Amino acid sequence: MSGLTLGRVFGTEVRAHWTWVLILAFIAVVFAVDLTDGTAAAWSAPLAWGTSIVTASLVFFSATAHELAHVKVARRYGGQIPVLVVQLLGGSYIAEVKPRTAGEELRIAIAGSALSFALAVAFGAVGCLLAFGPVDMDSAPQWLQAVEFVTFMVAVFNVFLGLVNLVPGYPLDGARVLHALVWQRTGQEPLATAAAIRVGRYVGISLIAAGALSLLFADAVTGLCLVIAGWLVIGSSRLLDRRSVLQSLVAGLRVSDAEDDAPARVPPQLTLDVFAAEYLGERLGAAALVERGSELLGLIGTAQIRRVPRRVWTRTRTEQAMVPISKVPTLRAETDLWSGLEVLERTGLDALFVGAGEAGTALMTRRQAAKLVHEKAEARQRDLIALGQLRKGRFRRR
Repeated sequence: MSGLTLGRVFGTEVRAHWTWVLILAFIAVVFAVDLTDGTAAAWSAPLAWGTSIVTASLVFFSATAHELAHVKVARRYGGQIPVLVVQLLGGSYIAEVKPRTAGEELRIAIAGSALSFALAVAFGAVGCLLAFGPVDMDSAPQWLQAVEFVTFMVAVFNVFLGLVNLVPGYPLDGARVLHALVWQRTGQEPLATAAAIRVGRYVGISLIAAGALSLLFADAVTGLCLVIAGWLVIGSSRLLDRRSVLQSLVAGLRVSDAEDDAPARVPPQLTLDVFAAEYLGERLGAAALVERGSELLGLIGTAQIRRVPRRVWTRTRTEQAMVPISKVPTLRAETDLWSGLEVLERTGLDALFVGAGEAGTALMTRRQAAKLVHEKAEARQRDLIALGQLRKGRFRRR
Protein backbone atom coordinates (compact mmCIF):
# COMPACT_ATOMS: atom_id res chain seq x y z
CA MET A 1 0.00 0.00 0.00
CA SER A 2 1.26 3.43 -0.85
CA GLY A 3 1.42 6.35 1.54
CA LEU A 4 3.56 8.20 4.05
CA THR A 5 4.19 6.19 7.21
CA LEU A 6 3.19 8.16 10.31
CA GLY A 7 3.85 5.62 13.04
CA ARG A 8 2.16 2.75 14.87
CA VAL A 9 -1.07 2.99 16.87
CA PHE A 10 -2.79 0.01 18.53
CA GLY A 11 -0.17 -2.22 16.91
CA THR A 12 -1.13 -1.00 13.41
CA GLU A 13 1.17 0.87 11.03
CA VAL A 14 -0.62 4.09 10.09
CA ARG A 15 0.01 5.65 6.68
CA ALA A 16 -1.40 8.78 5.04
CA HIS A 17 -2.56 8.35 1.45
CA TRP A 18 -0.74 10.64 -0.98
CA THR A 19 -4.00 12.45 -1.87
CA TRP A 20 -3.86 14.17 1.52
CA VAL A 21 -1.10 16.40 0.14
CA LEU A 22 -3.60 17.86 -2.33
CA ILE A 23 -6.52 17.89 0.11
CA LEU A 24 -4.68 19.69 2.91
CA ALA A 25 -3.05 22.14 0.51
CA PHE A 26 -6.47 22.93 -0.98
CA ILE A 27 -8.04 23.49 2.46
CA ALA A 28 -5.17 25.69 3.65
CA VAL A 29 -5.13 27.87 0.53
CA VAL A 30 -8.91 28.30 0.24
CA PHE A 31 -9.36 29.23 3.89
CA ALA A 32 -6.32 31.50 3.98
CA VAL A 33 -7.51 33.43 0.91
CA ASP A 34 -11.04 33.69 2.32
CA LEU A 35 -9.85 34.93 5.72
CA THR A 36 -7.60 37.61 4.25
CA ASP A 37 -9.80 38.70 1.36
CA GLY A 38 -13.32 37.84 2.48
CA THR A 39 -15.58 38.94 5.28
CA ALA A 40 -12.65 38.92 7.68
CA ALA A 41 -10.53 41.27 5.64
CA ALA A 42 -8.96 42.77 8.75
CA TRP A 43 -7.18 39.51 9.57
CA SER A 44 -3.43 39.61 9.13
CA ALA A 45 -1.85 37.17 6.68
CA PRO A 46 0.10 35.26 9.38
CA LEU A 47 -3.05 34.74 11.47
CA ALA A 48 -5.12 33.75 8.43
CA TRP A 49 -2.55 31.25 7.21
CA GLY A 50 -1.96 29.93 10.72
CA THR A 51 -5.70 29.42 11.23
CA SER A 52 -6.12 27.65 7.89
CA ILE A 53 -3.14 25.37 8.53
CA VAL A 54 -4.46 24.44 11.99
CA THR A 55 -7.89 23.74 10.45
CA ALA A 56 -6.36 21.51 7.78
CA SER A 57 -4.32 19.67 10.41
CA LEU A 58 -7.39 19.01 12.55
CA VAL A 59 -9.27 17.80 9.48
CA PHE A 60 -6.56 15.21 8.92
CA PHE A 61 -6.56 14.36 12.63
CA SER A 62 -10.33 13.79 12.46
CA ALA A 63 -10.05 11.46 9.47
CA THR A 64 -7.23 9.53 11.15
CA ALA A 65 -9.19 9.23 14.40
CA HIS A 66 -12.20 7.97 12.41
CA GLU A 67 -10.14 5.15 10.92
CA LEU A 68 -8.38 4.30 14.19
CA ALA A 69 -11.77 3.89 15.85
CA HIS A 70 -12.38 0.95 13.51
CA VAL A 71 -8.97 -0.48 14.37
CA LYS A 72 -9.57 -0.18 18.12
CA VAL A 73 -12.94 -1.93 18.03
CA ALA A 74 -11.62 -4.61 15.64
CA ARG A 75 -8.77 -5.36 18.08
CA ARG A 76 -11.30 -5.78 20.86
CA TYR A 77 -12.72 -8.73 18.92
CA GLY A 78 -9.33 -10.18 18.05
CA GLY A 79 -8.99 -8.58 14.61
CA GLN A 80 -5.56 -7.53 13.39
CA ILE A 81 -5.01 -4.73 10.86
CA PRO A 82 -1.28 -4.68 9.98
CA VAL A 83 -1.43 -1.49 7.89
CA LEU A 84 -3.99 1.30 7.85
CA VAL A 85 -3.98 3.82 4.99
CA VAL A 86 -5.88 6.97 5.99
CA GLN A 87 -8.04 8.25 3.13
CA LEU A 88 -10.62 11.03 3.03
CA LEU A 89 -13.50 8.62 2.43
CA GLY A 90 -13.47 4.87 2.85
CA GLY A 91 -10.84 2.92 4.71
CA SER A 92 -8.39 0.14 3.99
CA TYR A 93 -9.72 -1.71 7.04
CA ILE A 94 -12.65 -2.83 4.84
CA ALA A 95 -10.60 -5.63 3.27
CA GLU A 96 -8.61 -6.48 6.40
CA VAL A 97 -11.26 -7.03 9.05
CA LYS A 98 -12.85 -10.48 9.14
CA PRO A 99 -15.58 -10.36 11.82
CA ARG A 100 -16.91 -13.65 13.17
CA THR A 101 -20.49 -12.45 13.64
CA ALA A 102 -22.82 -9.82 12.23
CA GLY A 103 -22.85 -8.04 15.57
CA GLU A 104 -19.07 -7.68 15.58
CA GLU A 105 -19.10 -6.34 12.04
CA LEU A 106 -21.82 -3.81 12.87
CA ARG A 107 -19.94 -2.47 15.89
CA ILE A 108 -16.67 -2.24 13.95
CA ALA A 109 -18.36 -0.51 11.00
CA ILE A 110 -20.18 2.18 13.01
CA ALA A 111 -17.21 2.95 15.28
CA GLY A 112 -15.71 5.47 12.85
CA SER A 113 -18.86 7.52 12.33
CA ALA A 114 -19.69 7.34 16.04
CA LEU A 115 -16.32 8.92 16.87
CA SER A 116 -16.74 11.52 14.11
CA PHE A 117 -20.10 12.58 15.55
CA ALA A 118 -18.55 12.73 19.04
CA LEU A 119 -15.78 14.99 17.72
CA ALA A 120 -18.41 17.12 15.96
CA VAL A 121 -20.25 17.58 19.25
CA ALA A 122 -17.04 18.43 21.12
CA PHE A 123 -15.76 20.99 18.60
CA GLY A 124 -19.28 22.28 17.97
CA ALA A 125 -19.84 22.87 21.69
CA VAL A 126 -16.72 25.04 21.87
CA GLY A 127 -17.75 26.93 18.73
CA CYS A 128 -21.29 27.54 20.02
CA LEU A 129 -19.97 28.68 23.40
CA LEU A 130 -17.83 31.28 21.65
CA ALA A 131 -20.48 32.33 19.13
CA PHE A 132 -23.41 32.64 21.56
CA GLY A 133 -21.58 33.20 24.83
CA PRO A 134 -21.08 36.43 26.76
CA VAL A 135 -18.22 37.60 24.54
CA ASP A 136 -19.09 39.70 21.49
CA MET A 137 -17.08 37.95 18.77
CA ASP A 138 -17.21 40.98 16.44
CA SER A 139 -15.07 42.93 18.90
CA ALA A 140 -13.23 39.94 20.39
CA PRO A 141 -9.47 39.48 19.89
CA GLN A 142 -8.57 37.98 16.53
CA TRP A 143 -7.05 34.88 18.12
CA LEU A 144 -10.42 34.13 19.75
CA GLN A 145 -12.17 34.63 16.41
CA ALA A 146 -9.66 32.18 14.95
CA VAL A 147 -10.54 29.59 17.62
CA GLU A 148 -14.25 30.02 16.80
CA PHE A 149 -13.56 29.58 13.08
CA VAL A 150 -11.43 26.46 13.57
CA THR A 151 -13.84 24.73 15.94
CA PHE A 152 -16.84 25.46 13.72
CA MET A 153 -15.17 24.21 10.52
CA VAL A 154 -13.80 21.04 12.17
CA ALA A 155 -17.23 20.30 13.65
CA VAL A 156 -18.84 20.67 10.21
CA PHE A 157 -16.19 18.42 8.66
CA ASN A 158 -16.78 15.68 11.25
CA VAL A 159 -20.52 15.76 10.62
CA PHE A 160 -19.79 15.44 6.90
CA LEU A 161 -17.30 12.61 7.50
CA GLY A 162 -19.69 10.70 9.74
CA LEU A 163 -22.71 11.03 7.46
CA VAL A 164 -21.01 10.37 4.14
CA ASN A 165 -19.25 7.26 5.45
CA LEU A 166 -22.65 5.78 6.32
CA VAL A 167 -23.69 5.78 2.67
CA PRO A 168 -24.23 2.08 1.79
CA GLY A 169 -21.61 1.69 -0.92
CA TYR A 170 -18.08 0.30 -0.81
CA PRO A 171 -15.52 1.47 0.20
CA LEU A 172 -17.63 3.44 2.71
CA ASP A 173 -18.51 2.15 6.17
CA GLY A 174 -22.19 2.13 5.31
CA ALA A 175 -21.63 -0.88 3.06
CA ARG A 176 -20.32 -2.84 6.04
CA VAL A 177 -23.27 -1.65 8.13
CA LEU A 178 -25.70 -2.87 5.46
CA HIS A 179 -23.75 -6.13 5.14
CA ALA A 180 -23.96 -6.68 8.90
CA LEU A 181 -27.69 -5.94 9.07
CA VAL A 182 -28.56 -8.30 6.21
CA TRP A 183 -26.24 -10.95 7.64
CA GLN A 184 -27.91 -10.61 11.04
CA ARG A 185 -31.38 -10.84 9.53
CA THR A 186 -30.79 -13.75 7.13
CA GLY A 187 -28.01 -15.59 8.94
CA GLN A 188 -26.25 -16.05 5.58
CA GLU A 189 -23.10 -14.02 4.96
CA PRO A 190 -23.03 -14.65 1.16
CA LEU A 191 -26.53 -13.16 0.83
CA ALA A 192 -25.36 -10.12 2.77
CA THR A 193 -22.41 -9.67 0.43
CA ALA A 194 -24.67 -9.90 -2.62
CA ALA A 195 -27.05 -7.32 -1.12
CA ALA A 196 -24.21 -4.91 -0.33
CA ILE A 197 -22.87 -5.24 -3.88
CA ARG A 198 -26.31 -4.64 -5.44
CA VAL A 199 -27.14 -1.64 -3.26
CA GLY A 200 -23.66 -0.21 -3.85
CA ARG A 201 -24.25 -0.24 -7.59
CA TYR A 202 -27.56 1.58 -7.20
CA VAL A 203 -25.93 4.16 -4.93
CA GLY A 204 -23.11 4.68 -7.44
CA ILE A 205 -25.55 5.13 -10.32
CA SER A 206 -27.59 7.58 -8.24
CA LEU A 207 -24.51 9.64 -7.38
CA ILE A 208 -23.46 9.81 -11.03
CA ALA A 209 -26.98 10.87 -12.07
CA ALA A 210 -27.09 13.54 -9.37
CA GLY A 211 -23.65 14.71 -10.41
CA ALA A 212 -24.68 14.96 -14.05
CA LEU A 213 -27.73 17.06 -13.12
CA SER A 214 -25.55 19.30 -10.96
CA LEU A 215 -23.08 19.75 -13.82
CA LEU A 216 -25.89 20.81 -16.14
CA PHE A 217 -28.05 22.96 -13.88
CA ALA A 218 -26.12 23.83 -10.72
CA ASP A 219 -22.55 23.84 -9.44
CA ALA A 220 -19.93 22.24 -11.71
CA VAL A 221 -17.48 21.42 -8.89
CA THR A 222 -20.15 19.67 -6.81
CA GLY A 223 -21.35 17.79 -9.86
CA LEU A 224 -17.86 16.60 -10.73
CA CYS A 225 -17.29 15.44 -7.14
CA LEU A 226 -20.54 13.48 -7.18
CA VAL A 227 -19.68 11.82 -10.50
CA ILE A 228 -16.23 10.82 -9.21
CA ALA A 229 -17.76 9.48 -5.98
CA GLY A 230 -20.32 7.46 -7.94
CA TRP A 231 -17.65 6.04 -10.20
CA LEU A 232 -15.60 5.06 -7.15
CA VAL A 233 -18.54 3.32 -5.47
CA ILE A 234 -19.47 1.39 -8.63
CA GLY A 235 -15.84 0.38 -9.19
CA SER A 236 -15.49 -0.79 -5.60
CA SER A 237 -18.72 -2.79 -5.85
CA ARG A 238 -17.44 -4.51 -8.98
CA LEU A 239 -14.17 -5.29 -7.24
CA LEU A 240 -16.05 -6.75 -4.29
CA ASP A 241 -18.16 -8.80 -6.70
CA ARG A 242 -15.04 -10.27 -8.30
CA ARG A 243 -13.58 -11.01 -4.87
CA SER A 244 -16.82 -12.73 -3.90
CA VAL A 245 -16.73 -14.91 -7.01
CA LEU A 246 -13.07 -15.75 -6.40
CA GLN A 247 -13.79 -16.61 -2.78
CA SER A 248 -16.57 -18.98 -3.85
CA LEU A 249 -14.23 -20.68 -6.35
CA VAL A 250 -11.56 -21.41 -3.73
CA ALA A 251 -14.05 -22.47 -1.05
CA GLY A 252 -12.98 -25.80 0.40
CA LEU A 253 -9.43 -25.58 -0.96
CA ARG A 254 -6.37 -25.50 1.28
CA VAL A 255 -2.98 -23.88 1.00
CA SER A 256 -1.50 -27.33 0.35
CA ASP A 257 -3.64 -27.59 -2.82
CA ALA A 258 -1.66 -24.71 -4.37
CA GLU A 259 1.77 -26.06 -3.47
CA ASP A 260 4.68 -25.96 -5.85
CA ASP A 261 6.64 -28.77 -4.24
CA ALA A 262 9.54 -28.44 -6.67
CA PRO A 263 10.22 -24.69 -6.87
CA ALA A 264 13.07 -23.37 -8.94
CA ARG A 265 16.29 -22.68 -7.04
CA VAL A 266 18.63 -20.02 -8.34
CA PRO A 267 22.07 -18.78 -7.28
CA PRO A 268 22.37 -15.29 -5.75
CA GLN A 269 24.71 -14.04 -8.49
CA LEU A 270 22.22 -14.75 -11.31
CA THR A 271 21.25 -11.54 -13.11
CA LEU A 272 17.61 -10.59 -13.46
CA ASP A 273 17.57 -10.70 -17.27
CA VAL A 274 18.65 -14.34 -17.22
CA PHE A 275 16.31 -15.16 -14.35
CA ALA A 276 13.31 -13.60 -16.14
CA ALA A 277 14.07 -15.37 -19.41
CA GLU A 278 14.86 -18.83 -18.04
CA TYR A 279 12.77 -19.13 -14.89
CA LEU A 280 9.71 -16.97 -15.41
CA GLY A 281 8.69 -16.77 -19.06
CA GLU A 282 5.29 -18.45 -19.00
CA ARG A 283 5.45 -18.79 -15.22
CA LEU A 284 4.03 -15.38 -14.26
CA GLY A 285 3.07 -15.43 -10.63
CA ALA A 286 5.69 -18.06 -9.94
CA ALA A 287 8.62 -17.67 -7.59
CA ALA A 288 12.06 -19.15 -7.02
CA LEU A 289 14.22 -19.74 -3.97
CA VAL A 290 17.58 -17.99 -3.88
CA GLU A 291 20.24 -20.17 -2.28
CA ARG A 292 23.99 -20.28 -1.92
CA GLY A 293 25.02 -23.92 -1.69
CA SER A 294 22.72 -25.36 1.00
CA GLU A 295 22.00 -21.95 2.54
CA LEU A 296 18.55 -20.56 1.76
CA LEU A 297 18.81 -16.78 1.31
CA GLY A 298 15.48 -15.52 0.06
CA LEU A 299 12.59 -15.56 -2.38
CA ILE A 300 12.27 -13.85 -5.74
CA GLY A 301 9.41 -13.71 -8.20
CA THR A 302 7.56 -11.60 -10.72
CA ALA A 303 6.65 -8.96 -8.13
CA GLN A 304 10.27 -8.38 -7.15
CA ILE A 305 11.75 -8.03 -10.63
CA ARG A 306 8.97 -5.68 -11.70
CA ARG A 307 10.19 -3.21 -9.10
CA VAL A 308 13.57 -3.05 -10.83
CA PRO A 309 13.86 -1.01 -14.07
CA ARG A 310 14.42 -3.33 -17.02
CA ARG A 311 17.43 -1.30 -18.17
CA VAL A 312 19.42 -2.43 -15.12
CA TRP A 313 18.41 -6.10 -15.17
CA THR A 314 21.69 -7.09 -16.77
CA ARG A 315 23.67 -5.79 -13.79
CA THR A 316 21.24 -6.57 -10.98
CA ARG A 317 21.61 -9.92 -9.20
CA THR A 318 18.82 -11.94 -7.67
CA GLU A 319 20.25 -11.44 -4.17
CA GLN A 320 19.80 -7.67 -4.62
CA ALA A 321 16.13 -7.95 -5.59
CA MET A 322 15.02 -10.90 -3.45
CA VAL A 323 12.94 -10.82 -0.28
CA PRO A 324 15.04 -12.10 2.66
CA ILE A 325 13.93 -15.50 3.84
CA SER A 326 13.07 -14.14 7.29
CA LYS A 327 10.40 -11.90 5.74
CA VAL A 328 8.62 -14.63 3.78
CA PRO A 329 5.43 -15.67 5.63
CA THR A 330 4.65 -19.27 6.47
CA LEU A 331 1.20 -20.87 6.64
CA ARG A 332 0.15 -24.33 7.67
CA ALA A 333 -0.85 -26.76 4.92
CA GLU A 334 -4.41 -27.04 6.25
CA THR A 335 -5.00 -23.25 6.18
CA ASP A 336 -7.79 -22.32 3.78
CA LEU A 337 -6.55 -21.08 0.42
CA TRP A 338 -8.46 -17.80 0.64
CA SER A 339 -6.45 -16.82 3.71
CA GLY A 340 -3.26 -17.64 1.81
CA LEU A 341 -4.31 -15.46 -1.12
CA GLU A 342 -5.06 -12.58 1.27
CA VAL A 343 -1.55 -12.90 2.73
CA LEU A 344 -0.07 -12.74 -0.78
CA GLU A 345 -2.20 -9.70 -1.60
CA ARG A 346 -1.21 -7.91 1.59
CA THR A 347 2.51 -8.64 1.30
CA GLY A 348 2.83 -8.26 -2.47
CA LEU A 349 4.73 -11.55 -2.73
CA ASP A 350 4.31 -14.29 -5.31
CA ALA A 351 4.70 -17.16 -2.85
CA LEU A 352 4.76 -18.15 0.79
CA PHE A 353 6.08 -21.16 2.64
CA VAL A 354 3.89 -24.11 3.46
CA GLY A 355 5.00 -25.79 6.66
CA ALA A 356 7.95 -24.83 8.80
CA GLY A 357 9.58 -22.53 6.26
CA GLU A 358 12.87 -24.41 6.18
CA ALA A 359 15.02 -25.26 3.21
CA GLY A 360 13.27 -27.80 1.06
CA THR A 361 9.80 -26.77 2.21
CA ALA A 362 7.20 -26.37 -0.52
CA LEU A 363 5.90 -23.01 -1.67
CA MET A 364 2.35 -21.93 -2.31
CA THR A 365 2.53 -19.70 -5.40
CA ARG A 366 0.19 -17.32 -7.13
CA ARG A 367 0.66 -19.36 -10.30
CA GLN A 368 -0.52 -22.60 -8.74
CA ALA A 369 -3.44 -20.82 -7.09
CA ALA A 370 -4.43 -19.19 -10.40
CA LYS A 371 -4.31 -22.59 -12.08
CA LEU A 372 -6.65 -24.02 -9.45
CA VAL A 373 -9.07 -21.10 -9.80
CA HIS A 374 -9.07 -21.49 -13.58
CA GLU A 375 -9.85 -25.19 -13.30
CA LYS A 376 -12.65 -24.55 -10.81
CA ALA A 377 -14.12 -21.81 -13.03
CA GLU A 378 -14.10 -24.12 -16.04
CA ALA A 379 -15.74 -26.89 -14.02
CA ARG A 380 -18.44 -24.49 -12.82
CA GLN A 381 -19.03 -23.30 -16.37
CA ARG A 382 -19.43 -26.90 -17.58
CA ASP A 383 -21.89 -27.57 -14.76
CA LEU A 384 -23.93 -24.49 -15.69
CA ILE A 385 -23.99 -25.50 -19.34
CA ALA A 386 -25.03 -29.04 -18.43
CA LEU A 387 -27.74 -27.72 -16.11
CA GLY A 388 -29.01 -25.41 -18.83
CA GLN A 389 -29.15 -28.24 -21.35
CA LEU A 390 -30.94 -30.47 -18.81
CA ARG A 391 -33.58 -27.83 -18.15
CA LYS A 392 -33.94 -27.22 -21.86
CA GLY A 393 -34.48 -30.93 -22.48
CA ARG A 394 -37.13 -31.12 -19.76
CA PHE A 395 -38.91 -28.12 -21.23
CA ARG A 396 -38.98 -29.73 -24.68
CA ARG A 397 -40.36 -32.99 -23.30
CA ARG A 398 -43.18 -31.06 -21.67
